[in-house]
Amino acid sequence: MDAVKSVNLAKTYRGKETVEALKGVTLSIEKGELFTLLGPNGAGKTTFLRIISTQLLPTSGEAYVLGLNVLNEAEKVREHIAVVPQDVATYGNFTPWEYCYYFSLLRGMTRQKAKEMSETALKAVELWELRNRTCATLSGGEKKRAIIAAALASDAQVLMLDEPTSGLDAIARRKVWTVLRDMVEHGKTILLTTHIMEEAEMVSDRLAIIHKGELMAQGSVEEIKGLTKEKFRVVVEGGLKTLEKYVNNTSFVSFGSKTIIYVEDGDEAIELVREALENGLRAEASPITLEDVFVKLVGGRENEVRKNC
Repeated sequence: MDAVKSVNLAKTYRGKETVEALKGVTLSIEKGELFTLLGPNGAGKTTFLRIISTQLLPTSGEAYVLGLNVLNEAEKVREHIAVVPQDVATYGNFTPWEYCYYFSLLRGMTRQKAKEMSETALKAVELWELRNRTCATLSGGEKKRAIIAAALASDAQVLMLDEPTSGLDAIARRKVWTVLRDMVEHGKTILLTTHIMEEAEMVSDRLAIIHKGELMAQGSVEEIKGLTKEKFRVVVEGGLKTLEKYVNNTSFVSFGSKTIIYVEDGDEAIELVREALENGLRAEASPITLEDVFVKLVGGRENEVRKNC
């Protein structure tokens, strides 16, 4: 049985303008994996998560959590999930300890277990030393970690986190990544939304790319990377006139004096780097990133839309 499953899930918002936020999304998330919904702002990630977490009704389609229908068995679904919304705000007079401890009690835990889970969660996000400080005195990143700790302390089987590291610095973000991977190692299932490519690439067991409500690709990071024929990128800094044969025959993108040239194999990447260096240019080669593939998939669809306009 899947931890989360959607079948042809669709959501249309009707107002002054009709917006199709989700267009028949079908995907499944296995128990004990970290699954990431990756997409730009407005892609439909939050809408999907809100439906799965019983906060929003779909226009059509079906959705399940641990085999429970999110429409007909919403109360039962809520017993097994914990949610960290994207723009959640803390109560200024609450402490991180109170967030973890009291919310755990509300879920029906005994006082002893609530204390144990709260301590574990706060130590995991490195807020134990600040556990008794009011949230009004904490930084933005510390407040976000307090909310994440409350979700971790819930001991829920399925955690749903909507861009949980948005606004965190690099150090705090990586600490959260470590915590999430530890949770998965202990059997929890995590549904994560993000627009941060590095985050999706580093923490995901599997992921799905969503754009304008459509599911464009899903699979492991390596499977997603395999969707493009180009497997290497060469970053060249300087004039490209001496490398015209590469630029004319391959895919490339320029940013000021730097250009990323995409090639199909390592030998071609090495040859390109050698020729660039011989011509006094700076160059370095590496395998393509998830961001490269994302831009190709989403950018290609954007181009199709423009051609059809």
